[in-house]
Amino acid sequence: MIKAHNLHRRYAEIKDQYHEYIEDVMFRGKVFNGHYTSVAEHRLQLLTGRKHAVLTSSCSISLLITMYANSIGPGDEVIVTAFSCPASETFVHLCGAKAVFVDVDLDTGNMRSDLLEELITPATRAIVATGMFGEMHDHLYINELCKAHDLLYINDAAQSMFSYQDDVTSLSTGDVVCMSFAENKPLPSLATGGAILTDNTELYYKFLHLRNHGKPGRRLPYTHFGVRGVPDEDLAVQLLCHMDRFDAWQARRFEIAEMYDKEFNKLGIPFRPHSTGWNAHKYAVMFHDKFEAEDQLLALGVESEAHYPDVLAKTGHYPGAEHFVKHSLSIPINAHLTNTEVKQIVKAVETVWKNNSM
Repeated sequence: MIKAHNLHRRYAEIKDQYHEYIEDVMFRGKVFNGHYTSVAEHRLQLLTGRKHAVLTSSCSISLLITMYANSIGPGDEVIVTAFSCPASETFVHLCGAKAVFVDVDLDTGNMRSDLLEELITPATRAIVATGMFGEMHDHLYINELCKAHDLLYINDAAQSMFSYQDDVTSLSTGDVVCMSFAENKPLPSLATGGAILTDNTELYYKFLHLRNHGKPGRRLPYTHFGVRGVPDEDLAVQLLCHMDRFDAWQARRFEIAEMYDKEFNKLGIPFRPHSTGWNAHKYAVMFHDKFEAEDQLLALGVESEAHYPDVLAKTGHYPGAEHFVKHSLSIPINAHLTNTEVKQIVKAVETVWKNNSM
């Protein structure tokens, strides 16, 4: 079976360094929010150029405490994409606000910036700009729109981290950036984790409080309700191991993407277009019925992922989101695939495509 992510191969590559660091964690005797958390946060600052970086237990927690830090709650509205994973809107409901959905375009799956202004009301407090498939959203327009309407600009960069557009990098964009780490993210981890980036020092200190039930330290005073969102040292260790190999892994992903592009263009198989600033996070082939195609590829020995199975909005018509829900199937593009496996994937996609074309 050709794996979607090849976690076992990635682990084999980092395990010596990983276990060395974990031994040191045990020696230091602090298993969460300790030395390696500080080191990883500093590395993120250097990588992104942002003034502050705060590790959290997940991107969902990062988004939630961003709401709390900005006093967003009942009576407020937050604009989010209609096409993404449920975490892209759950945090809005958890803080008591209302999620207002915007459709995505039919080409890239990113939120349609041309529809945003008409959704803004006196109750709107923030726009959560989610980059899909490894592409940035229309950051220039969204940035200006948020400034004009005094809205919080949240960059949900779970998928778009390290992409760029107009010579601007994804992680430099937004009042707050929320990152996600998992086996399937651009900067992967062995489990789940998150981070918040900001240049706002006041927000930074609020995040430190909110991620630990309102107490940034055991002996410091309780200031505000919060969540259990402090990171394990294990997560920080994983990130450090992966950061050391990130550039090499990205180079390999782009090699694989070039092979796919060449073969699928030759075969006339449509795939989601990607810009020069794409980070090679997801490679989506557009089938007539992606769920049928997913089963057929699996029968041929290829794991794939149906991103995503639902439109997040429960009412209304969202043609772009509905298009991607029906058609876009992500095939493996992890850095640990062999050239032989890439050829096998292309052959399997061709076989399925002949029976499942749009």
